[in-house]
Amino acid sequence: MLLIVLIIVACESLNNPFLEELPSTIPERKAPDTHLFLEFAAEHMDTVLSDTSADTTFILTQFLPDTTTSHQILYWWGEDPDGEVVAYQYRWNFEDEWTRTTLESDTFLLPIKVTYDEFVFQVRAEDNDSLVDPTPATLRFPIANSLPEIEFALNSNPVVGSDPNVTHVTYPTRTFAWTTTDLDGPETISRIRYALDDTLDWHYLGGDITSVRLTDIDPGYHTFYIQAIDTAGAPSVLLQFPDSSDATTPNGWRVEEPQGDILIVDDYELDNGTAHRFYTELVDSIYGPDNYTVFVIGKNEKALPLFQSDQQAMFGYFKTVIWYHFTQTPRLSIANLALRNYLVNGGNIFIASPYIDKEYAFTSIDSSFKFTTFDFLFGGFQVEVMNPTGEDFDYPLPDTIATRTSQTIPYPLFVYYPRQDTEPDETVLDLFRLTDPSSNGSEVWTGHPSVGLLYKPTPNSGQSVFFSLPLHLFTGRDNIIPVMDFILNEVFE
Repeated sequence: MLLIVLIIVACESLNNPFLEELPSTIPERKAPDTHLFLEFAAEHMDTVLSDTSADTTFILTQFLPDTTTSHQILYWWGEDPDGEVVAYQYRWNFEDEWTRTTLESDTFLLPIKVTYDEFVFQVRAEDNDSLVDPTPATLRFPIANSLPEIEFALNSNPVVGSDPNVTHVTYPTRTFAWTTTDLDGPETISRIRYALDDTLDWHYLGGDITSVRLTDIDPGYHTFYIQAIDTAGAPSVLLQFPDSSDATTPNGWRVEEPQGDILIVDDYELDNGTAHRFYTELVDSIYGPDNYTVFVIGKNEKALPLFQSDQQAMFGYFKTVIWYHFTQTPRLSIANLALRNYLVNGGNIFIASPYIDKEYAFTSIDSSFKFTTFDFLFGGFQVEVMNPTGEDFDYPLPDTIATRTSQTIPYPLFVYYPRQDTEPDETVLDLFRLTDPSSNGSEVWTGHPSVGLLYKPTPNSGQSVFFSLPLHLFTGRDNIIPVMDFILNEVFE
């Protein structure tokens, strides 16, 4: 029995290998470490080495610039020895509070207000125990402000051919457009300032504005100035139009005052003077000399205004627009929407053009076809004149107009059909129609197709007349003046 007792006591004095001694205290959790990386453009460095053993990533390079821009892209990451990183907190030296994020990179635009400034960025990792790195990763940025740049928007000013010593002519409305850039980021462009003629009288716009429309400009020669200013108060170069040092744009800009209530748009570039003389003498006889304005469309500095708002403003100075064209392609499509808006707002339009496009928004055309067998028309050709008012005219309205018997039109001519799906408020009427075809073998049609369409889109709008033949050649009966007087003063009431 004594032996058994001794064995039991001996066993109790031995360590139990299956029982691990519990620690007296819980081990302290460790905070995460944070690392920060700055990316430089390749052209700004030769050799880059990064040391990620410390909190801050050191960037070593032979040709790293002394300063950088205010637009920065930063990258960071964290490591946690006893858990995982779940978020980050960062702040700049101009901020009081930390910003929490789960991202590991971001783009920053530093608010530089002076020519040179320094900014400090700190970032610290946060782990799943809500512990944060007590020694945030840090980078210091020496920032030099970059000057903003400004250019006139592409094709916003007229171009010239080989000679810049020409004058660009407009009416008292003109839109200027520009683009701006800044290495510090577009957000740093705080203001745009412009002046007309006098750079002591500036007008200011927001930095994100890219155009300005000038109205009520006095007649005469003018110069427009534009400049961008950034948040540090640094200005761009002073841009101007016209610019005598720019050989691609006109060296002069003149504003003309609209004259009279009629605008004649000469869109016949190959005219030998016959059509121009016909229309000016026609309007002279109805309204008297000097009671209208002529706009001759050409190339370069004589082109139509680029902006639709400027086109619409140009038409809006007048009660009626007479637009004529014969050979080549007309510029009507360029002014399509402006003419439509002008019409809807109460303006009247008379257009004589053999070129027909069903996309024109200022008339109502569905389709067209060439009505001559050959690409010419013999002289003595007649067109029937309709009276859409149904009322008596002050003096007898001619039944027909005709070309002179000696005139052969050496171009294909077309008639068109109006759209059938018109709106209830729209008015679509024939104003000129073909007479019965003659037997000279050059015409092929049946009935009386329309060559002159009257269109009124709404009860309160103006009216348009589209004539698909060269009106200036219809002088065979010397009766075109009463016909046009009827259109301009009776139809366009």
